[in-house]
Amino acid sequence: MDKTGRNGLRVGDLDQPGFQKKYQALKEKHLSLGSIYPEVDFDLEKEEERWFACLERLRSLQLVDGEYFLHRALLQGKRVLAEGAQGSMLDIDFGTYPYVTSSNTITAGVCTGLGVSPDKIGEVIGITKAYCTRVGSGPFPTELLDETGELLRREGSEFGATTGRPRRCGWIDLPQLKYAIMINGVTQLAVTKLDVLNIFSEIKAGVAYRIGQTETTDLPFDLCGADIDPVYRPFEGWQQDTSSCRHFDDAPEPARKFLAFLERELDVPITMVSIGPERDQLLVRSDFK
Repeated sequence: MDKTGRNGLRVGDLDQPGFQKKYQALKEKHLSLGSIYPEVDFDLEKEEERWFACLERLRSLQLVDGEYFLHRALLQGKRVLAEGAQGSMLDIDFGTYPYVTSSNTITAGVCTGLGVSPDKIGEVIGITKAYCTRVGSGPFPTELLDETGELLRREGSEFGATTGRPRRCGWIDLPQLKYAIMINGVTQLAVTKLDVLNIFSEIKAGVAYRIGQTETTDLPFDLCGADIDPVYRPFEGWQQDTSSCRHFDDAPEPARKFLAFLERELDVPITMVSIGPERDQLLVRSDFK
């Protein structure tokens, strides 16, 4: 809110002579806003003391102009890996509004967040689970509110790392995944947690949405308000342990058929598949150029 209100503090302000004045103005603004709510037990003076101590730690670090730092690194032929925060469908502009975060989580965020020009972006590696999860509220067309969903949650340890809150689970949703690939310009795909599907005799992929009398693979304008019945395609499960696989071709045949279907439908090469949490459980396609 401070950023869009044009009075937020930035890290670079730490070295500016007017920092204390800016801080005091912002402090008064928030105290004024807070006055409209019931009082809470909050020791502002103590928290300020801790915060200013943290600022000294920040000042001890090397501060750089990120735009120039990255631009010069790229001119020197260095490779830069940017990791998007959260998921594409949480993007403030292109996500499932209003159940979104407050920033751009898609590839464009590299440009707006780091000051890297669009022509400098090379490969865009999309990452998707072999099934779907969502934290908290929001639309979830392929959500499974049954024992299958509970099995996915338990087998995939789908609980918040900090809060322990159980994640909502369901089958993979190809309309949403196609949309995410489109708006991100994905050039290759990594499919994670394939091993979670090891226990199922049958798995499914949501391939389209039925909205009223219409079947579509496009997302409706308001995914939150649309009455959607997902259209599923079933697949034979493999029901075997994949933890010992070390090469893509070692995966069970039904698993490879499932992945081949995803690749055809999404029109993006799947170059990596994880079958466990360890580094050596990432299967890399040797035939990908």
